[in-house]
Amino acid sequence: MAPLIDLFPASDIPQRMHIKTKDLKQKRRKGTPKYLDECPLYELVQYSCNPPDREPPPPGEINCESFVRLFRRCANGLSVETTAWEMRPEDTQDSTEKMMKKSS
Repeated sequence: MAPLIDLFPASDIPQRMHIKTKDLKQKRRKGTPKYLDECPLYELVQYSCNPPDREPPPPGEINCESFVRLFRRCANGLSVETTAWEMRPEDTQDSTEKMMKKSS
């Protein structure tokens, strides 16, 4: 089973990335503080096939939807998922419209 994690708002990501949790104890990470804006941004596209919130498809048919996750990877090896922090609804809509224009 996965370890328990604290839930926190996306606005807290820059502060929370300096804390690591081990055995339910929080410790401050060693080294100088990192700023997420200075770390390279990576994008990961994942697919959810036959999502459970939809009706089952006919036999032999598979429906997949893509979703994007964004990460920042800092020099000390720390990787932080920043999807909620980086993507606002208006940004997502603009990028989707741009992609649709390119494909047509």
